[in-house]
Amino acid sequence: MRRARISLIAVLAAVATGAAVDAGGAGKPSCFGAASRDPQQPCENPRLLYTVTPTPREALDAPNAPCDNVPEDDEPFRCTFGSPTEDASSTVALVGDSHATHWRSALLTVASRKRWHGISITRSSCPFTRATPAIPERRACVDWNRDVLRFVEARPEISTVVVSQHRGRVVAPEGAPPREVQKQGYLDAWSALPSTVRHIFVIRDTPYDRTHTGSCIMEARRRHEELGKVCAIPRRGALKPDPAAGAARLSADPRVHLVDMTDFFCGPALCYPVIGGALVHKDSTHMSLAYGLTLGPYLLRRFDALLGR
Repeated sequence: MRRARISLIAVLAAVATGAAVDAGGAGKPSCFGAASRDPQQPCENPRLLYTVTPTPREALDAPNAPCDNVPEDDEPFRCTFGSPTEDASSTVALVGDSHATHWRSALLTVASRKRWHGISITRSSCPFTRATPAIPERRACVDWNRDVLRFVEARPEISTVVVSQHRGRVVAPEGAPPREVQKQGYLDAWSALPSTVRHIFVIRDTPYDRTHTGSCIMEARRRHEELGKVCAIPRRGALKPDPAAGAARLSADPRVHLVDMTDFFCGPALCYPVIGGALVHKDSTHMSLAYGLTLGPYLLRRFDALLGR
């Protein structure tokens, strides 16, 4: 197992730095990961059809994307990534639950290219909303959302907020449609952000795998079958409705931008658990660090297109 972990770390380091070696080495082969779905520069490496990096077991042991804890007692808990404050062109806050955390891997590239100082403010199962999430620790989540707003209000240097979250559920008043309450909760949270926040990027939630997808991948590899194709999931089942994305489409706030990266996970009919030889999810709902790192240049492209517009 130790050898496998060392190999995985070497592969992830190569992905992050853009190194390129063949599929058998500790580096990034051509067309690895999201590059194989780039519509602007079509890329195919047949050697990756039968490989997966990392394996589903290795992915569970992989850490989240790097982030330096802030050793302060004031809430909310946070960590930092990207450029140090003294070298940064601006400051961005990544806010949400664990589905925001898994986007930090792609944001590393964005922060590096744009010289952003990143502040990651996340809480498991707790989306950034003014609605009350239907989770066991709902009171703590409501308090956390209040603390996030206070934190951003007190720091006018934060000019961009990036949000993403699990679709979840909310506590709705009797007779009120829960999904509409959920959408309004997001709209209210975004509008409560101070005017010093000039851009709010809402990243649509990723598709989901099945609970047995990891086993399917390993069996397909053993049989030397095309992993992504054999274990693909119908898009209508993998891509769940995302109330935050729906809210972003409804928003009249010019600061709100919807970022939909679904085409890097799915085709018209299927969503793929292995793309360009990279494992897409580490479990049924969370993106793997390996695939997230390969998405960085394309997330940057989407941000630039929205900012340019």
